[in-house]
Amino acid sequence: MNKLAKEYPFIHIYPQQKPRQPVIIKTNTEGLCVLLNAIVSTIAQQERDGMAEVFDGDAEVYEVVVRLVNTHDELAPLPYQKS
Repeated sequence: MNKLAKEYPFIHIYPQQKPRQPVIIKTNTEGLCVLLNAIVSTIAQQERDGMAEVFDGDAEVYEVVVRLVNTHDELAPLPYQKS
């Protein structure tokens, strides 16, 4: 099996398929560090989203956005769906 390149942050986030299933995050150490930095940035600068630029298993680049919310209304809608 091919090893993941250590210099690239790999993260694959698997969403729930049914209610009450866990969300699974598979990642290498670099991916965890980038994700942790995005979380810490969001806590430190609450008016801004934290961002992590990572790679999925197919070596496609994408962003993970960490957003702090304070109300149920902010939490409820999916950010990429029109209301």
